[in-house]
Amino acid sequence: MTNHKLFIPIVLMALLLFLLSLGWGMIFILEKSSSTLLESTEEICSLISQNDWNAAIRTFQQTEEKWSHAREYWPLLIHHQEIDRIEECFGKIKSYLDHQDSNNALAEIYVLINYIQHIPENKRLNLQNIF
Repeated sequence: MTNHKLFIPIVLMALLLFLLSLGWGMIFILEKSSSTLLESTEEICSLISQNDWNAAIRTFQQTEEKWSHAREYWPLLIHHQEIDRIEECFGKIKSYLDHQDSNNALAEIYVLINYIQHIPENKRLNLQNIF
């Protein structure tokens, strides 16, 4: 009879631990993939500032590959609207790089960086996100 009294608290504790670990795993995945994307975009900024357009384009293509990998699982974790914004930035940046438009390319990269930084911050559990 005492086993039945402990069953519900144990199940609830296991469920709580599962939900906490799931949330932590989601944040870990978002932070890891976003930091990889941020490093690449910052490298593109540096290459554009040096007027090394060929290297900037190569690095951008590598960043697009990283994004396509992250894009496979990000829809499970974040809103589709945020993904659409990031993809719109990628499209604009590609065009600006093809036309060697440094001012607009840098401006759009900074917008992209802002979007990418915002996503893990928005999903992190803190008082601002609760209230």
